[in-house]
Amino acid sequence: MTVTVELLARTIGLLPASDDTEAALDFLKQSDLIKIVPSGLESSLGPAEESLRICRIRQTTTSEAGTVTYGFPSLLSALEKLRPTELLTSTVFATAGWYGTFLSDQANRLVGYMLVKRRSPEEEAERLDWFWQNLT
Repeated sequence: MTVTVELLARTIGLLPASDDTEAALDFLKQSDLIKIVPSGLESSLGPAEESLRICRIRQTTTSEAGTVTYGFPSLLSALEKLRPTELLTSTVFATAGWYGTFLSDQANRLVGYMLVKRRSPEEEAERLDWFWQNLT
């Protein structure tokens, strides 16, 4: 079964109300929402331990950069409770202002999600300039 925006919105709508759930529901309603599909696949698949490792890194780097995020604490908590080898499906969406990654188990039950605010074009240009000046 494919993870759809409608399924995600319905599932998140059943969670306790919080800033994270409100942000996720607002994100899924955006008119410019697009699904990012890896190599023509519907979504990507991998073990929970890999998702946990990546999410910890993303939380650290976004926190250090002062990037606005939603969902990290509950996602990390949920991932820590899973068997390391449990396979998870990662479904990614984007809008002009945000990236959203939603992780589901093999029964299509939502494990958790993270929303990360995108850099503005000016911030991205400044970042690239820094790389050019300092790393080339």
